[in-house]
Amino acid sequence: MLVLKAKLIGIFKSNDYTDRDTGKTTIGKTKLQLQTTRTMQDESTKVELLDISIPDEKVAMYKSKVGQNVDVSVGVIGKVNYYGI
Repeated sequence: MLVLKAKLIGIFKSNDYTDRDTGKTTIGKTKLQLQTTRTMQDESTKVELLDISIPDEKVAMYKSKVGQNVDVSVGVIGKVNYYGI
């Protein structure tokens, strides 16, 4: 397990998705919008925004922390995509 440390900018629910062929609707996930900084090779700093999905049962633990630095347990998909666990 990895822990991502970042500033919590906001919490939002992504849009629902309806498959055109089947008509099946997939409910959008709740996501944390996080601001991080990364030091580049030339020592400059890059600010990045990350949207990380989290389980609905964990939303309450972050609602009061908007604007603060938080630790989020994450897993990694691919090279740079994170998801909350």
